Amino acid sequence: MPVITEREARRAAEAVLQDMSSVPGMPSLAIMNVEERQACWIVYYQSARYIETGSFLDSLVGNGPILVDRQTGRRHQTGTAQPIDYYVAGRHTCALCTAAQP
Repeated sequence: MPVITEREARRAAEAVLQDMSSVPGMPSLAIMNVEERQACWIVYYQSARYIETGSFLDSLVGNGPILVDRQTGRRHQTGTAQPIDYYVAGRHTCALCTAAQP
C-alpha cells in the first residue's frame, strides 16, 4: 500500500491553502509546521504575512490544521472546537471529504 511522504503531504496541503487564499478577503496562506502521526500528516498553517512579521495583527484566528491521510492522500480540513485527536480519529465531516480527491 502506498505511503504518502511528508513532501507529498505538504504539496497536497499547499493546494488546499492556495484554494483557500483565492477567496476574496483571505490573505495568502503558508505552512508553518507538519506533524507526523501514524494515520496522517497534520499540517498547520497561518497567514504568510504573520510568518514574515510575527505580529499578532497579521495572524489568523480559528484556523484548524489540514490532515493528509498517509495511505490515500485524502485531505481534510479540521476545526478548533475539538482537540486535534478528535479530527485525527476521523470523527468529522468537511467540504474536502465530499470533494473529488486523489
